[in-house]
Amino acid sequence: MSGTAGRTNYSEWNSKTNALLSQLEAEEEAERTEAQSALGNDGKYAASHAEATERTKQEDVSKVKKVLDNHKARELGVVQVLHSLLDAKDSDNDNDCDTMEEGKNTSENVHTRFITCQDVSAGKRVLNISDTKGPGKIILTQDLTNLQSQMGKDNTTTSSSNNNDIKGKGGLSPKSYPGDVENSAPDHVTGGGIINGLIKVSISNVHDCTLSLNCKVITGLLEISHCSNVTVILNKDSTIVTVQADLCQNLTLEFHDAPSGKGISPIPGRNPLKYWGEDKDDRIFHAGVENLVVKSLRDGYVDHETKADFRENGAKAVGNASAEEVQFVTSVVEGELITERVLRQGTATGTSITGALGGGDESGGGARAMTAREMKEVQNRKEQIRKSVDERLGGIKILDKDGKEVPKVVKSDEKIASDDNNNGVDDAIEELYAGMSAADIDTIINDCDAQKSKGNEAFSAGEYGQAVLLYTLTLDRAAELPDLADNNNAPVTGKQLYPRHMVLSNRSAAFLKLGHHDKALADGTEAARLEPAYVKGVFRKGLALHAMGKYSEAITPLAAALKIEPKNKQIKQALQFAEVRMQQE
Repeated sequence: MSGTAGRTNYSEWNSKTNALLSQLEAEEEAERTEAQSALGNDGKYAASHAEATERTKQEDVSKVKKVLDNHKARELGVVQVLHSLLDAKDSDNDNDCDTMEEGKNTSENVHTRFITCQDVSAGKRVLNISDTKGPGKIILTQDLTNLQSQMGKDNTTTSSSNNNDIKGKGGLSPKSYPGDVENSAPDHVTGGGIINGLIKVSISNVHDCTLSLNCKVITGLLEISHCSNVTVILNKDSTIVTVQADLCQNLTLEFHDAPSGKGISPIPGRNPLKYWGEDKDDRIFHAGVENLVVKSLRDGYVDHETKADFRENGAKAVGNASAEEVQFVTSVVEGELITERVLRQGTATGTSITGALGGGDESGGGARAMTAREMKEVQNRKEQIRKSVDERLGGIKILDKDGKEVPKVVKSDEKIASDDNNNGVDDAIEELYAGMSAADIDTIINDCDAQKSKGNEAFSAGEYGQAVLLYTLTLDRAAELPDLADNNNAPVTGKQLYPRHMVLSNRSAAFLKLGHHDKALADGTEAARLEPAYVKGVFRKGLALHAMGKYSEAITPLAAALKIEPKNKQIKQALQFAEVRMQQE
């Protein structure tokens, strides 16, 4: 190629050469990609077992992260955070007012903030009051009790009368099962299931003010942390049973005709059937709290009063645990408010303890939190009964499966001859079950029934997360019963004192609604283990496997459920669908 005056144009030659080289490289890359794809080395498939394992791990991590993110988003989705409630800039709010305290100058007005349903966004049921500084007063009004969830109507059944007509014709209404939550689920009934109130109330980083609770709290739990110079007033319309206070200074708790957890009047505004402190489960747990004052008032007069301070009560740092971590409990004992130290799990007593409502904790333990005094009382009672029974049964010993001696069972209809030298021991002998009296068992069963009923109401209202919470509280309370051992996966041969399999089956249904298929599978599996003939537990195990895409594994429990109820169309359809999907795979 010639340039000026017959000279070669090297610049033009250079550009053409680069263009040809780029075209050649692109063609070679395309050929290489095509060859790699033909050999399966294009990255779509793992080139080695190690790479496949690493990819699987990364996918699992991504899935877990997604589940955790969704769970966190759901948790935050039900929490209503209210902060800076007593700031001067909020004084124009319709729910605010300035009140003059009696005997004070008009210039010393107290800022009062009323919290109503208008302050709570739709779907928010956990109230968190935080980052607020007084002086002033915050009132949770009775209006918050009106927060409710209305159960949706059935898409196919428009009214209860129509549903009865269908049942009368014998065909389309699903079968109901004793104790099963889906008997009253939205797709079975026309609506009307309502559950009222807040789920829980927590107070954090609040200072120099008074809070008054006048509303229903479903779990009966109030959490207080990092507060100072705060007075909390619990009135007769509140339903707080358990208080957990941590790292606070100058905290006052006042129970003004407040109900006990087992004495709430079914009629709003009426006096409670039992006042706070009259039941052993009405308790205040606290750790790291300086100058705690607890008062119980009746008709405006102080009935009980006590003070507590974690240092004065003997809290000391042990190892890596600070003094602020030592847990205390304040409750009414023999007509007096007293503060005692809570025994921790792993002590010489071997007792699992918790501080949460209903006996449950985050680790899943089900035993009731107990103090040294309570542990001693339980031990003395067992020894007294054991001694009396041994005297009457000639020293016969009964051993459990671990070879440990257990108390004998004395039936209530068996009459034992009186003994003038027994010093009243006969009064302590009653029907026993592994060391627990019939009265204690009845109390636990009644508590379980109450929590389970609340869980069924929440499920019917579409509050599946809340239903899971209430079913968990039921299972935690039932774990205190001495009828089952929680080790091994062996079939249960003994009788359950409370039908755990029904509660597990119901919680499995709630987990399925929430998309937690692995947890639904665990509950369904345990329900089937406890009661293999309970079709709903077996069926939900199959549904969980089905939802996880494990169709071949789902066939076994679905077939077992169909064997229990051969005419159940719902089970038949699920089994047929699983078989089709398995063949497609």
